[in-house]
Amino acid sequence: MFWKSFGVLIAMLAFSAILMAQDKQSEPFLGIWELNLEKTTNYPQQSQTMINVPAPGGGFISTRATIGKDNSRSSAEIHPVVFDGKPHQTTGGDARQISYKLIDPYTIERTHNRNGKLTVDTEQVSKDGKTMTVKQANALRIYDKKFTVKTAGR
Repeated sequence: MFWKSFGVLIAMLAFSAILMAQDKQSEPFLGIWELNLEKTTNYPQQSQTMINVPAPGGGFISTRATIGKDNSRSSAEIHPVVFDGKPHQTTGGDARQISYKLIDPYTIERTHNRNGKLTVDTEQVSKDGKTMTVKQANALRIYDKKFTVKTAGR
């Protein structure tokens, strides 16, 4: 009985250590972000919310819910964000492959592959952590941070 309890304790400590060892690279991007329509240009949506939570092994999962103008349509997407430069498949309303590169502690470069058509944009969190700017070729989206999500043990 002792060895079984001891084994469970060791497994719990190992799992906790993994969660605590989450790379700090993701921290500025974690949280719940809401599209600021007054500061956003050339983006034809009524609203968008991003929920970024830590993923096991590093990076984060970004869930994006969008409502179109005049409530005409809505969609949700899930993006696995891993800073390895390799393409990762998204799921949901605009499924595609995206690779992520961390430019600096507050900036991500994303390369999208939609059926062979490549586009590049950036996501940048302000130094104070209150806003995130997404720069695309023909659009600029500004998000306000509504809630903070922290990695375990921090």
